[in-house]
Amino acid sequence: MPAMKRTLWRRVGLAVAALLLVLVVVVAVGLSDVSVPDSSRFDADLGAIRALAVSTGAPLPTELRSQHVGRAPGVPQALVVAGSGFGEVAFDFYAYQVVYADGRTVLVDVVNDEKTQQANFPGSEFDAAAYARVQEALRRADATVVTHEHFDHCAGIAHSAHLDEVARKVHLTDEQLRSPHAEEAGFTAELRAKLTPLQYERMHLLRPGVVLIKAPGHTPGSQLVYVRLADGREFLLVGDVAWHQDNIQLPRMHPRLTNWLGGEEAQAMSHQLRWLHDLRRTAPELHPVVSHDGAQMQDYQRRGLILDGLR
Repeated sequence: MPAMKRTLWRRVGLAVAALLLVLVVVVAVGLSDVSVPDSSRFDADLGAIRALAVSTGAPLPTELRSQHVGRAPGVPQALVVAGSGFGEVAFDFYAYQVVYADGRTVLVDVVNDEKTQQANFPGSEFDAAAYARVQEALRRADATVVTHEHFDHCAGIAHSAHLDEVARKVHLTDEQLRSPHAEEAGFTAELRAKLTPLQYERMHLLRPGVVLIKAPGHTPGSQLVYVRLADGREFLLVGDVAWHQDNIQLPRMHPRLTNWLGGEEAQAMSHQLRWLHDLRRTAPELHPVVSHDGAQMQDYQRRGLILDGLR
């Protein structure tokens, strides 16, 4: 009997050790990242984008504004930027507004309603008054688009009390509306039927100075939004291609675990990050806007590049 017990415990010990080894390997692989390539295959020509933005000769917008609506603290840093350690960062939630001299506006990203945010980020901060301002801006907007179809960028449309009123001015792409993420954000089949999908190849002039650029990877419907103001300032709203400016500056991806959990096409995103990183050298005057990086937004606002609050 003692010999049998020793054999049994030895086998249990070996099984536990094997499981721990598998767990260590899974964690190690999961926290590693898909390498950002030395050169990008992302099919976007900044010169062509700039030319399209001014192609009509119509007056360009005069302001880019942002509205902070919520914050989710306690996001593990290692899930945002691979290899960045085990600290925590906050996710900030913004809506953006492009303003023209004649009062017309374009709204980019409509964040989410409080119920949706709390369901996904329990206990997070939500500014109901700021959200009400976003909803009023949605009603007044000449056009509304989103960088991608995740709930924190578009549920404010799906759950808007004004959807019937604004539907004709909401320009979600065909890829965004067909994506399962849109349904998760509240776009039921009935709601989708109220919207006319925007269809375009590679890039699209939405309004003078505002160009949409397809960038599938984070989601099937991800797109970049280029904004050129009348005074020459340029911005590129990158959505969630990057969650933090370090993703672009280093450049370094989210870890594979984030890619897996989010269903991201990591290879496509890695080439987009390389393109964005290279623009820091080839077009330093172009300001990338990372959706959830509150520190970057505060810096832009201090410098007067992006104005705080919506009109």
